[in-house]
Amino acid sequence: MTDVELVAAVEFDLEAFGELIRRHQDFVYGAALRVVRNPVLAQDVAQDAFVRAYKALPDFRGQAAVRSWLYRIATNLALNAVQRRKEYPAEELPEAATSKGPERETILGAMAAHMRAAIDELPDDLKRPLVLREYDSLSYQEISDTLDLPLNTVRTRILRARRALRAAMEEWQ
Repeated sequence: MTDVELVAAVEFDLEAFGELIRRHQDFVYGAALRVVRNPVLAQDVAQDAFVRAYKALPDFRGQAAVRSWLYRIATNLALNAVQRRKEYPAEELPEAATSKGPERETILGAMAAHMRAAIDELPDDLKRPLVLREYDSLSYQEISDTLDLPLNTVRTRILRARRALRAAMEEWQ
């Protein structure tokens, strides 16, 4: 069944919503984690997102993909959680493992930290489309639907974000 068919079936079969959760739980958790930067809080946000989605199913009009709709719910809840805490959690995301030796691992770790900091410095209107494209592998059209922006605006913002990152990462080139 497609996601839209599952949404329609939830009224008669609660297991249909369970299937939606199974399909999208990693995506929703990842979206929350990128905002809150705390695995435990991200799990709470993801769970709350599915609860909110379930309650809002009667209002789902199908104008956007279910995945985009869930992303919007999760990121809004994550942004609210961060704002309530008035600071970003200090926990860092784990570094990617390398097998090239400790010196290279140290350099790559420093470069990754610099990249994360550069991404964090981007304005939200540039950061959100870039993260959806590069970390969530969404198409430009999916990003357009998710953020409710024209397709050309999405392309322009991703281009500007990449240029800003390229400039911020000059010392690593």
